[in-house]
This record gives sequence, structure tokens and C-alpha cells, in this order.
Amino acid sequence: MTDHAFDAGAGPLVFVGGCHRDVVARTLDAFEPATSCPGVIAERPGGVARNVAVLVASAGLPVGFVGRVGDDPAGRALADALAAAGIGPVELRVDADARTGTYVAVHGADGELVAGVSDLSIYDRVTPAELDASPALAAAGTVFADANLPVAALAGLAARFGPRLAVDAISRAKAPRLAAVLGAGALVFVNLPSAETLAGRPLADPAAAAAALAGLGARRAVVTGGARPVAVLDGGTVTLRPVPACPVVDVTGAGDALSAGTLAALAHGRPLADAVDVGIAAARAALAGAGALARLPADVVAALAPSLEGARP
Repeated sequence: MTDHAFDAGAGPLVFVGGCHRDVVARTLDAFEPATSCPGVIAERPGGVARNVAVLVASAGLPVGFVGRVGDDPAGRALADALAAAGIGPVELRVDADARTGTYVAVHGADGELVAGVSDLSIYDRVTPAELDASPALAAAGTVFADANLPVAALAGLAARFGPRLAVDAISRAKAPRLAAVLGAGALVFVNLPSAETLAGRPLADPAAAAAALAGLGARRAVVTGGARPVAVLDGGTVTLRPVPACPVVDVTGAGDALSAGTLAALAHGRPLADAVDVGIAAARAALAGAGALARLPADVVAALAPSLEGARP
């Protein structure tokens, strides 16, 4: 970032948003719609904010978390898992009138997502007032939020933290919520389809998407497009960062890994474009294995600080 808004010495990086159950199914052969496909089903903790928080914490950075769960076994298990990952403080508001969120994903044998359903209405209950009262956010140096949060909550975070805020669009359905943060200087993470939804028109590639976001008021953005170069908008300038070819075993968590590597590198003082290179290395590691990464790989952690040998992956 040109203004070094993400600084490990300024206070912990606090994550706000999704912390829910992921139920992930993968077919053994090619996915066929409208019929039962043999496969493997797994359940694990999920949520974009939660996933990125765990990866950043694995790099040794101070990390806090603010979220909402139901008064149920799933919510209690998620709280225990955050603590076990070395995250603290953890502020999980227990909502007795809602159930813990669940995301169900179906992947084909090639690892690509073929269907997904999210039951995450619990996050619509998050209010700006409860975020304003959060002790963890009061002590935060920088904040990462995901678009599971309602527009009013995102707008409140943007007004409060400005360029010290990063936001992930999550999906096409929730991407329009990012309009609430673009003018505040927040760093936004989007993929090409989400950028098209936000812009309201088709866009040729990540570079065109980054330029479109700039036209909407964004000053910093990271736009992914599968195997195409990642476009980085920083202070009005768009640069492209190459995505080296790699085998794709499973796309689960690749975007979260890119965000985590980027944020951790920014916290170590890397400029945004260089930090995205670290994020790309983390995403490639996620793509090469089954399931989401449990921690950032050692070579990615070694690349975080610009003073270390081999700083650019």
C-alpha cells in the first residue's frame, strides 16, 4: 500500500464476519446434475473472515476476531476452534434467536465448484452499534471484513477505519455491498465475476475490472481471474501480477489463501503489488492440495518480510 496503512506495529489485525460450518462434497467422477453422484463429504470450520484469520495467525501475526454464531453446538465448536488456532481476542456474539451459519459446496472431480448454497442470514443481524462497542475493534490496527456483513455494518467500518480496512466481496450475490466502502480508501478483494456485478456490466479481464473499480471510487483493489494475471489497483495505477501455472487439485480456499498471504505481507511492510505476489504463492499452494490450507506454507511465511532472502516468490 502506498500509505502503509497495514502495519504490524500499529495493533492487531482484527477480522470481522463469516465464521460458520462448511459442508463440502466432492464427486469421484464428473459431476452430473439432477442425479446422485458418488463422492466424499466433509464438514469443517469455514467463513471467509475466519479462514483468512487462521492463515494470518499461522504466520505469527497478532490476530483478533469479531463475529456471530448461534446458541448451538456448531457455534461452540467454532469458538473452540478459533482459540485453538491462536486467535485472540475472540468476540463471538452468541445469538439465541438465530442458528449458526452453514455453507454447502459441491465440487466436481476436477476440484471446480459446481454448486453452492449459503444459509448465512445470521450475519444480517450484525449492527453498526455492536461493532462500535467491540473492544477488539477499539484496539485494532487494521481490519479485514467480508461481505457477509450487511451494508450498514460495512459502511460503519469504512467510516471508522478508512484505508486501514480491507474487504472481501465473497460472491456475486454479495459484491454490491462493497459500494459502501469504495470511497473510503479500503482495500477490496474481488474476483472478475464479482467486479462485473459491482460495475453493472461485463468486463474483459481483471485489468479492465480494476479500472472499472477505480471509476467507482476505489483506490486499492486486488482483482483475480482464475489463471489470468491478478490486477492490482493502487493509488490510481493498475499493474498485473503473473499467476504461474500449477496443477489444480481443489479450488477450495484459494481466494482466502491469496487474501491471507497479501495481508500478512502488507503487515510486514511490503508494497501492495509485491504483497499480492506472496498471496499468489499462497493461493497456488491451496490449489495444489485437497481442501483449504490449515496454515500458510513455510516458504510463503519466509517471503513475507522484504528483508528476507527470496522475498518475492
